[in-house]
Amino acid sequence: MKYFLICACLLTMMASANAQKLRVHLLAEATVQEARVRLSDLLPPDAEARLKAIAGGIFLGRAPQAGSVRVFTGNELREAMVESAYTSEIEIPQQVIVRRLGWPLETETVRRALVQSKLTHQIDLAQKRLTPPPGFTTVVPAPKLEVMAIAPNPDHSGLQARIRCRERTACGSFLVEIASSQAAGGIRSRQHKLASEEVLTPNLLSSGPVFVQPGRMALLVIDGDGFRVTQPVMPLKPAAVGELVRASDARSHRSWLTQVSGDGSLRLSGTTVKEEAR
Repeated sequence: MKYFLICACLLTMMASANAQKLRVHLLAEATVQEARVRLSDLLPPDAEARLKAIAGGIFLGRAPQAGSVRVFTGNELREAMVESAYTSEIEIPQQVIVRRLGWPLETETVRRALVQSKLTHQIDLAQKRLTPPPGFTTVVPAPKLEVMAIAPNPDHSGLQARIRCRERTACGSFLVEIASSQAAGGIRSRQHKLASEEVLTPNLLSSGPVFVQPGRMALLVIDGDGFRVTQPVMPLKPAAVGELVRASDARSHRSWLTQVSGDGSLRLSGTTVKEEAR
Protein backbone atom coordinates (compact mmCIF):
# COMPACT_ATOMS: atom_id res chain seq x y z
CA MET A 1 0.00 0.00 0.00
CA LYS A 2 2.84 2.32 0.89
CA TYR A 3 4.55 1.83 -2.49
CA PHE A 4 1.22 2.31 -4.27
CA LEU A 5 0.74 5.73 -2.63
CA ILE A 6 4.29 6.76 -3.52
CA CYS A 7 3.75 5.80 -7.18
CA ALA A 8 0.43 7.66 -7.25
CA CYS A 9 2.05 10.82 -5.87
CA LEU A 10 4.86 10.60 -8.42
CA LEU A 11 2.40 10.17 -11.28
CA THR A 12 0.37 13.15 -10.04
CA MET A 13 3.47 15.31 -9.83
CA MET A 14 4.58 14.26 -13.32
CA ALA A 15 1.14 14.99 -14.75
CA SER A 16 1.12 18.41 -13.11
CA ALA A 17 4.60 19.18 -14.42
CA ASN A 18 3.59 18.12 -17.94
CA ALA A 19 0.49 20.30 -17.77
CA GLN A 20 2.60 23.29 -16.74
CA LYS A 21 5.05 22.52 -19.52
CA LEU A 22 2.23 22.41 -22.10
CA ARG A 23 0.99 25.89 -21.15
CA VAL A 24 2.18 28.58 -23.55
CA HIS A 25 3.16 32.00 -22.22
CA LEU A 26 2.16 34.93 -24.43
CA LEU A 27 4.92 37.35 -25.32
CA ALA A 28 5.07 40.53 -23.24
CA GLU A 29 6.16 42.44 -26.36
CA ALA A 30 5.39 41.62 -29.98
CA THR A 31 5.73 43.23 -33.41
CA VAL A 32 3.27 43.11 -36.31
CA GLN A 33 3.11 44.42 -39.87
CA GLU A 34 -0.55 43.79 -40.65
CA ALA A 35 -3.48 46.16 -40.09
CA ARG A 36 -5.00 43.90 -37.41
CA VAL A 37 -3.48 42.03 -34.48
CA ARG A 38 -4.09 38.29 -34.22
CA LEU A 39 -3.54 36.15 -31.15
CA SER A 40 -0.98 34.19 -33.17
CA ASP A 41 1.17 37.36 -33.29
CA LEU A 42 1.61 37.10 -29.52
CA LEU A 43 2.62 33.43 -29.42
CA PRO A 44 6.27 32.48 -28.93
CA PRO A 45 8.10 31.05 -31.97
CA ASP A 46 8.20 27.53 -30.48
CA ALA A 47 4.41 27.29 -30.01
CA GLU A 48 2.75 24.25 -31.59
CA ALA A 49 1.58 24.60 -35.17
CA ARG A 50 -1.91 23.46 -34.08
CA LEU A 51 -2.19 26.29 -31.55
CA LYS A 52 -0.78 28.84 -34.02
CA ALA A 53 -3.41 27.86 -36.57
CA ILE A 54 -6.21 28.31 -34.06
CA ALA A 55 -4.80 31.58 -32.71
CA GLY A 56 -4.50 32.91 -36.26
CA GLY A 57 -8.28 33.12 -36.41
CA ILE A 58 -8.65 35.13 -33.18
CA PHE A 59 -8.48 38.88 -33.86
CA LEU A 60 -7.59 41.20 -30.98
CA GLY A 61 -8.16 44.56 -32.66
CA ARG A 62 -6.53 47.18 -34.84
CA ALA A 63 -2.78 47.38 -35.04
CA PRO A 64 -1.13 50.68 -34.07
CA GLN A 65 0.18 53.10 -36.66
CA ALA A 66 3.54 52.20 -38.18
CA GLY A 67 6.29 53.07 -35.73
CA SER A 68 3.85 53.24 -32.80
CA VAL A 69 2.68 50.86 -30.06
CA ARG A 70 -0.60 49.58 -28.63
CA VAL A 71 -0.98 48.07 -25.17
CA PHE A 72 -3.41 45.18 -24.61
CA THR A 73 -4.35 44.46 -21.00
CA GLY A 74 -4.76 40.94 -19.71
CA ASN A 75 -8.52 41.43 -19.38
CA GLU A 76 -8.80 42.57 -23.03
CA LEU A 77 -6.97 39.44 -24.14
CA ARG A 78 -9.17 37.16 -22.03
CA GLU A 79 -12.33 38.74 -23.44
CA ALA A 80 -11.09 38.23 -26.99
CA MET A 81 -10.23 34.60 -26.23
CA VAL A 82 -13.32 33.73 -24.22
CA GLU A 83 -14.93 31.73 -27.05
CA SER A 84 -11.79 29.71 -27.69
CA ALA A 85 -11.62 26.24 -26.16
CA TYR A 86 -7.85 26.42 -25.93
CA THR A 87 -7.47 29.35 -23.54
CA SER A 88 -6.52 26.92 -20.78
CA GLU A 89 -3.32 26.23 -22.67
CA ILE A 90 -2.27 29.89 -22.73
CA GLU A 91 -0.73 31.92 -19.91
CA ILE A 92 -1.76 35.59 -20.23
CA PRO A 93 0.48 38.36 -18.81
CA GLN A 94 -0.89 41.53 -17.21
CA GLN A 95 -0.27 43.45 -20.42
CA VAL A 96 1.20 42.96 -23.88
CA ILE A 97 2.87 45.76 -25.86
CA VAL A 98 2.39 45.47 -29.61
CA ARG A 99 4.57 47.45 -32.00
CA ARG A 100 3.82 47.87 -35.66
CA LEU A 101 6.85 47.78 -37.91
CA GLY A 102 6.77 50.05 -40.90
CA TRP A 103 8.49 49.18 -44.15
CA PRO A 104 11.75 51.11 -44.63
CA LEU A 105 11.68 53.57 -47.50
CA GLU A 106 13.93 52.17 -50.23
CA THR A 107 16.17 54.61 -52.09
CA GLU A 108 15.54 52.81 -55.38
CA THR A 109 11.79 53.26 -54.96
CA VAL A 110 12.38 57.00 -54.54
CA ARG A 111 14.75 57.13 -57.52
CA ARG A 112 12.22 55.34 -59.72
CA ALA A 113 9.52 57.87 -58.79
CA LEU A 114 11.86 60.78 -59.57
CA VAL A 115 12.89 59.31 -62.92
CA GLN A 116 9.25 58.86 -63.95
CA SER A 117 8.22 62.37 -62.89
CA LYS A 118 7.81 65.16 -65.43
CA LEU A 119 9.32 67.59 -62.90
CA THR A 120 12.75 65.97 -63.18
CA HIS A 121 13.04 65.35 -66.93
CA GLN A 122 15.92 67.86 -67.18
CA ILE A 123 17.86 66.42 -64.21
CA ASP A 124 20.45 63.66 -64.71
CA LEU A 125 19.54 61.56 -61.68
CA ALA A 126 22.14 58.93 -62.56
CA GLN A 127 24.82 61.30 -61.27
CA LYS A 128 22.90 62.39 -58.19
CA ARG A 129 22.94 61.10 -54.63
CA LEU A 130 19.50 60.73 -53.04
CA THR A 131 19.06 61.08 -49.28
CA PRO A 132 15.60 60.07 -48.02
CA PRO A 133 14.59 61.09 -44.46
CA PRO A 134 16.27 58.81 -41.89
CA GLY A 135 14.00 56.32 -40.19
CA PHE A 136 11.04 57.03 -42.49
CA THR A 137 8.72 54.05 -42.91
CA THR A 138 5.62 53.28 -44.94
CA VAL A 139 2.57 51.20 -44.10
CA VAL A 140 3.02 48.97 -47.18
CA PRO A 141 6.21 47.73 -48.86
CA ALA A 142 7.44 49.54 -52.00
CA PRO A 143 4.51 51.98 -52.26
CA LYS A 144 3.80 53.94 -55.42
CA LEU A 145 5.14 57.48 -55.02
CA GLU A 146 4.45 60.78 -56.75
CA VAL A 147 6.69 63.85 -56.88
CA MET A 148 4.87 66.98 -55.75
CA ALA A 149 7.57 69.63 -56.14
CA ILE A 150 11.27 70.22 -56.83
CA ALA A 151 13.07 73.19 -55.25
CA PRO A 152 16.60 74.27 -54.22
CA ASN A 153 17.82 73.23 -50.79
CA PRO A 154 17.63 75.92 -48.10
CA ASP A 155 21.43 76.19 -48.28
CA HIS A 156 21.39 76.19 -52.14
CA SER A 157 23.84 73.26 -52.21
CA GLY A 158 21.52 71.06 -54.25
CA LEU A 159 17.85 70.24 -54.74
CA GLN A 160 15.14 68.77 -52.60
CA ALA A 161 12.03 66.93 -53.76
CA ARG A 162 8.75 66.75 -51.91
CA ILE A 163 7.27 63.30 -52.44
CA ARG A 164 4.24 61.48 -51.11
CA CYS A 165 2.56 58.10 -51.45
CA ARG A 166 -0.17 57.96 -54.07
CA GLU A 167 -2.25 56.02 -51.58
CA ARG A 168 -2.49 58.55 -48.77
CA THR A 169 -2.91 55.92 -46.07
CA ALA A 170 0.42 54.34 -47.04
CA CYS A 171 2.52 57.35 -45.99
CA GLY A 172 2.53 61.11 -45.75
CA SER A 173 4.71 63.55 -47.66
CA PHE A 174 8.45 63.72 -47.09
CA LEU A 175 11.54 65.49 -48.41
CA VAL A 176 14.40 63.88 -50.33
CA GLU A 177 17.73 65.65 -50.82
CA ILE A 178 19.23 65.48 -54.33
CA ALA A 179 22.96 66.17 -54.39
CA SER A 180 25.94 65.47 -56.62
CA SER A 181 27.56 62.09 -56.00
CA GLN A 182 31.05 63.51 -56.66
CA ALA A 183 33.23 63.96 -53.58
CA ALA A 184 34.38 67.44 -54.58
CA GLY A 185 30.83 68.56 -55.01
CA GLY A 186 30.03 67.19 -51.56
CA ILE A 187 32.87 69.16 -49.99
CA ARG A 188 31.74 72.37 -51.67
CA SER A 189 28.19 71.68 -50.55
CA ARG A 190 29.24 71.25 -46.92
CA GLN A 191 31.29 74.45 -47.01
CA HIS A 192 28.40 76.31 -48.58
CA LYS A 193 26.08 74.90 -45.93
CA LEU A 194 28.31 75.97 -43.05
CA ALA A 195 28.66 79.44 -44.54
CA SER A 196 24.90 79.78 -44.89
CA GLU A 197 24.38 78.61 -41.32
CA GLU A 198 26.73 81.31 -40.10
CA VAL A 199 24.67 83.92 -41.93
CA LEU A 200 21.20 82.57 -41.26
CA THR A 201 21.51 81.26 -37.70
CA PRO A 202 24.32 83.05 -35.81
CA ASN A 203 22.42 82.81 -32.51
CA LEU A 204 22.28 79.01 -32.77
CA LEU A 205 25.94 78.62 -33.56
CA SER A 206 26.87 80.73 -30.59
CA SER A 207 25.01 78.37 -28.24
CA GLY A 208 26.20 75.15 -29.84
CA PRO A 209 26.15 73.14 -33.08
CA VAL A 210 22.92 72.94 -35.05
CA PHE A 211 21.48 69.44 -34.62
CA VAL A 212 18.22 69.75 -36.56
CA GLN A 213 17.39 71.60 -39.75
CA PRO A 214 14.15 72.32 -41.61
CA GLY A 215 13.84 70.08 -44.64
CA ARG A 216 15.60 67.20 -42.86
CA MET A 217 13.61 64.63 -40.93
CA ALA A 218 14.35 64.19 -37.23
CA LEU A 219 13.27 61.51 -34.77
CA LEU A 220 10.64 62.40 -32.16
CA VAL A 221 10.91 60.21 -29.03
CA ILE A 222 7.89 59.94 -26.73
CA ASP A 223 8.53 58.15 -23.43
CA GLY A 224 5.64 56.86 -21.36
CA ASP A 225 5.01 54.54 -18.45
CA GLY A 226 6.85 51.44 -19.56
CA PHE A 227 6.87 52.19 -23.28
CA ARG A 228 8.60 54.36 -25.89
CA VAL A 229 7.23 55.60 -29.20
CA THR A 230 9.41 56.98 -31.99
CA GLN A 231 8.17 58.89 -35.02
CA PRO A 232 9.90 60.75 -37.86
CA VAL A 233 8.93 64.44 -37.88
CA MET A 234 9.96 67.59 -39.73
CA PRO A 235 11.57 70.42 -37.69
CA LEU A 236 10.30 73.84 -38.70
CA LYS A 237 13.50 75.76 -37.89
CA PRO A 238 17.18 75.11 -37.10
CA ALA A 239 17.90 74.31 -33.45
CA ALA A 240 20.81 73.31 -31.23
CA VAL A 241 20.90 71.06 -28.17
CA GLY A 242 18.52 72.21 -25.43
CA GLU A 243 16.58 74.59 -27.66
CA LEU A 244 12.87 74.41 -28.37
CA VAL A 245 11.66 73.79 -31.90
CA ARG A 246 8.25 72.98 -33.31
CA ALA A 247 8.11 69.80 -35.41
CA SER A 248 5.27 68.55 -37.59
CA ASP A 249 4.04 65.29 -39.08
CA ALA A 250 2.52 65.70 -42.53
CA ARG A 251 0.71 62.38 -42.29
CA SER A 252 -1.33 63.14 -39.15
CA HIS A 253 -1.33 66.97 -39.58
CA ARG A 254 -0.13 67.42 -36.01
CA SER A 255 2.70 69.46 -34.58
CA TRP A 256 4.56 69.34 -31.29
CA LEU A 257 6.72 71.70 -29.30
CA THR A 258 9.91 69.72 -28.78
CA GLN A 259 13.36 70.10 -27.27
CA VAL A 260 16.56 68.96 -28.97
CA SER A 261 18.44 66.32 -26.97
CA GLY A 262 22.13 65.53 -27.06
CA ASP A 263 21.75 62.59 -29.45
CA GLY A 264 19.97 64.74 -32.04
CA SER A 265 16.50 63.38 -31.31
CA LEU A 266 13.52 65.49 -30.24
CA ARG A 267 11.63 65.13 -26.96
CA LEU A 268 8.21 66.55 -26.15
CA SER A 269 8.24 69.90 -24.37
CA GLY A 270 4.93 71.59 -23.80
CA THR A 271 1.43 70.83 -25.04
CA THR A 272 0.77 68.82 -28.17
CA VAL A 273 -1.32 70.76 -30.63
CA LYS A 274 -3.03 69.82 -33.84
CA GLU A 275 -1.70 71.39 -36.96
CA GLU A 276 -4.25 72.78 -39.38
CA ALA A 277 -4.74 70.72 -42.51
CA ARG A 278 -2.90 72.19 -45.42
